[in-house]
Amino acid sequence: MLDPNNISFEKLGFKAGLEVHHQINSKRKLFCHCKPALRTNPPDYLFERKFRPVLGEMGDFDEGMLIEYEKGYRVIYHAYSDCTCLYEQDEQPPFWPDLDAIYSGFELSHWLNCSALVDVAIVARKQYLDGSITTGFQRTLIVARDGWVEVNGKRVKITNLTVEEDAARKLKTENYGRTVYYNLDRLGIPLVEVITDHKDCSNPKDLKKLAEIIGLTLRLSGIGRTGIGSARQDVNISIKGGDRVEIKGVQDLPMLDTLCRREAVRQDMLIHIAKILKEQGFKPDDLEHTYYEITEELPTESIPEGLSVMAIRVPKFNGILGLEIQPGKDFGQDVFEKASLISGILVDHMFHSDELAETAQRKKKDTIPFLISLIDKKIDNKIRKVLYLKDKDAYCLAMGKNSWTIHAMKKIIERLKYAIKGVPQETRRLLPNGNTEFLRVIHGKDRLYPDTDTPALDLDLQKIQHLKEQVKKRPWELEKEFQEKYGLEFEHLQNLVHENRLLEFIHIVNKNSISPKLVYSYLTETMKHLRRKGVDTSKIYLEEIMEDLKNAYSVEKPSIYDYAVAKYLQEKGDKK
Repeated sequence: MLDPNNISFEKLGFKAGLEVHHQINSKRKLFCHCKPALRTNPPDYLFERKFRPVLGEMGDFDEGMLIEYEKGYRVIYHAYSDCTCLYEQDEQPPFWPDLDAIYSGFELSHWLNCSALVDVAIVARKQYLDGSITTGFQRTLIVARDGWVEVNGKRVKITNLTVEEDAARKLKTENYGRTVYYNLDRLGIPLVEVITDHKDCSNPKDLKKLAEIIGLTLRLSGIGRTGIGSARQDVNISIKGGDRVEIKGVQDLPMLDTLCRREAVRQDMLIHIAKILKEQGFKPDDLEHTYYEITEELPTESIPEGLSVMAIRVPKFNGILGLEIQPGKDFGQDVFEKASLISGILVDHMFHSDELAETAQRKKKDTIPFLISLIDKKIDNKIRKVLYLKDKDAYCLAMGKNSWTIHAMKKIIERLKYAIKGVPQETRRLLPNGNTEFLRVIHGKDRLYPDTDTPALDLDLQKIQHLKEQVKKRPWELEKEFQEKYGLEFEHLQNLVHENRLLEFIHIVNKNSISPKLVYSYLTETMKHLRRKGVDTSKIYLEEIMEDLKNAYSVEKPSIYDYAVAKYLQEKGDKK
């Protein structure tokens, strides 16, 4: 495996893009009149649902939806009387959509230089069977296409900009992940989704800057909400010879570098595994759906009552399942994670023959999984005889209820058959250490179809055109101005915007002959210092006292000046 900390993104042909989801600062939800408020108090009532897929517009089932259905989730919802209604329960049709939120999407399209704006908005349904939306689909509207932003001097394409309803908040899971709890307070809050071309960023540095540029655009426009959970990014990554993989729920931007490195290494290893299998003459038909019950070959007193252990033959995979594809994770574990999510069998209740070695990745963990601790060389020989294995063959085991175990084995075989093709297109979940695990198959076009409950929306085209007048200097334009005019960097611009002090900074610096760096320091660092001391800095406007400060203290003594300003600002804040 390549060292994630020492790879050449250029040699790997690394490509990436973003899907940015940001809640709109609205007064109501998108398709009902409930207020967009999050709750922490106990729910007023609960109800439950089970989901199934429906045919797409072309009469086909989406493959990703079928896999979601296989998981067999039972979903329990927490609901409230003040921020959820019959619409969130899917007990009544949608209300007329919030046009203000939709026009906010058009305003953002101007900020993002979109050239193709719709003149009639069509509400579509995007299927979700994970339970996060009670209807089983998300209502979404495409408002614009073909935009761009500038990142480090290069243009990154915006392929789509949509306005859609947010999903419910996941609370917890039970019963091996088969029972899922959601809070409905967030369901239906309008959000914008900004999708960039997934091949336009060639390194993590550009990708992080892209996320910051889009986030800053939303702050400057005033369209987006602020606060925890109001924004999240999905990352699309591919390398040469690989395929697009979507990684969900990236909120911590500093994690992007680690994520990109580890995903690039994972795809490189999957390509390497496909090459080995081809050299060994492996064919997908070598894998058969033949399941062997081998419970009697194990110490039966160790197997929990009611559970059995099943095995499958994996021809020509000896040594391959144990290959490390991400730090601390081998290929076999990556396969097991997919089978576990779909079948309900725990990853700790699965085993592959390469894990007999002392160097196996899961043997290095603090807690060794049950089957790994159970199987030694003697038991391994017995299993190999039962399965009639050859030297180059491997095997996989799973322990659980019979029907669940067979389901897991079926998924393991399907994934191993695909191994000769390299990198599967899939959606993955980001883990705290920067690794990822399978979440679902990437959805196809059959997932999207027209909404039959909402008519096409005729838009005020003149109003959409006038929204262009709201656009001011964009982040990349301000960045250039900050560097050339003020000697400050993009990070300084970000901090001023987040402090809501950008206009104040520009006005003070342009009006007074004072160091931009000092003004920046007082508007950001000094204000933070005062807040920590309990001063309400929202009452302080530096421009009001700038002339007094200039007359009273020498700018040539910044340390004394800094202390004096902090003291003066605190007095000013206390008085107001």
